[in-house]
Amino acid sequence: MTSDLDTPRRSAGDRSRATAYLRDFLPGVVGYVVVIGLVGAFGDLDGDSPARFGWALLPVLPAIWIGWAVLRHLRRVDEYEQLVLLRGLAVGFAVAMLAAVVLGMLAVAGVALLLAPWFVFAAGMAGWAVATGVLNAR
Repeated sequence: MTSDLDTPRRSAGDRSRATAYLRDFLPGVVGYVVVIGLVGAFGDLDGDSPARFGWALLPVLPAIWIGWAVLRHLRRVDEYEQLVLLRGLAVGFAVAMLAAVVLGMLAVAGVALLLAPWFVFAAGMAGWAVATGVLNAR
């Protein structure tokens, strides 16, 4: 919505783009959940086989699918939605970088954080989601 004259209801085109996004995005999420389950059940990540590295990287494939779905969505939406999405991504990136600096400095100080990369990921995703939600609410 770019002015007071715009209606808050979604147009048929907006609904069509949202449906297309879900059609692209959901298989990636389902694939991610299935692959994570398979890795947990058969990956033997605590073992000493070199195959565990392949198992550990297997969830990257559906994550690439999800990234591709986001890029396709970005190309489909109108200019205003692109601006909102890109601003949300920029905030998420800034939050992830800030989290990386904080966790990196704690590691330099001797704090062992085994899951630090996941904290960075979660902070970036949360920053993206919150910023996009706030921007859409305006």
